[in-house]
Amino acid sequence: MHSGVAEIDAIGHLGTVSEILKQSAGMPRAEANARDECAAHWALRVNSGLISRDEEAELDAWTSEDARNLGAFARAMAANAYFDRAAALGVPYPPKEERSAQSPDLWALDEHRAYSSKPLGVSRRGWISGGLGAMAAALVGGIGLKHWLGAESYAAPLGNVQRSALRDGSAVTLNSSAEIKVAFKDALRQVSLVTGEANFDVAKDAARPFIVDAGPVQIRVVGTSFLVRLDDDDRGSITVREGIVEVHNGADNPVRLIAGDHLSFARQTMKQERLTMADVDRMGLWQRGEMDLTGMTLADAASEFARYSDMKIMIDDPAVSALKVAGVYSTSDPAGFARAAALAQGLKVAVSVDKITLSR
Repeated sequence: MHSGVAEIDAIGHLGTVSEILKQSAGMPRAEANARDECAAHWALRVNSGLISRDEEAELDAWTSEDARNLGAFARAMAANAYFDRAAALGVPYPPKEERSAQSPDLWALDEHRAYSSKPLGVSRRGWISGGLGAMAAALVGGIGLKHWLGAESYAAPLGNVQRSALRDGSAVTLNSSAEIKVAFKDALRQVSLVTGEANFDVAKDAARPFIVDAGPVQIRVVGTSFLVRLDDDDRGSITVREGIVEVHNGADNPVRLIAGDHLSFARQTMKQERLTMADVDRMGLWQRGEMDLTGMTLADAASEFARYSDMKIMIDDPAVSALKVAGVYSTSDPAGFARAAALAQGLKVAVSVDKITLSR
């Protein structure tokens, strides 16, 4: 173990290991056992892929409040990784009778696997309560909890559209300033839309549902193509391009959407409507750097352009703000749109370094 600590010291993690070992040394046995039980529970939740956003926050708080919690969790994760790898190589687990004194939670997710009568030389309990996980504890401290949760972040810069391939074969296209967090597990594929708009082209995998959390709603699919938008006030919309999706908002029965369906949502409400496929295509024009503003007010159009550019369109007159616009415009040309709107509505347009003003 001393040589391992020296290696970690070389990359700047000795302080983390030393702190964990020092604090663990004088810990009462009952407290240590309870900590390990809690860590084992969290490790199983993370590995199952069923951990919720609220649970992630709770785990983050638990590992942050005490370095010993972080160490116990790291050892539990290391134990699970070791035993899962051993199972893949055909190394048997201990039989049930030899697990009777161990935590039921520690083995709950392994019940579907076959057990041999030949015990493995080292148990998960030995990994978690022993010193073999100290290196992993240091790595959690250095890399961060999100690495263990399997979360990855994707974001599109202001004014840019970014398309990314996900490791399950799915693809996501992010609109300007959109951000998602992705956590793929054995049981499911989970994505959180933090803000903005995204197009998901989901690879089919019946064994692992693809779930998108978008503010107050959760979208569940197996394989399909759909658009999701989430604004800062937890309002948004879902438009299905192909396949079927289910939308949950805490109600008993989910809303089922098929290709051509559009659903707008707020914190407590959802409204569904049917679109033509031409309308669906227009809603995805942003992927080509365009947007259809037909039927919007000038105020709404100005808000849309603000999603793509630092050049703001300013309208002080409420009557001007309420005027309707029509047409497809480039997302990168707010000045061109303002000049076209001014010409159509008989308005004045003034363009400065950082803003565009429309007025009577």
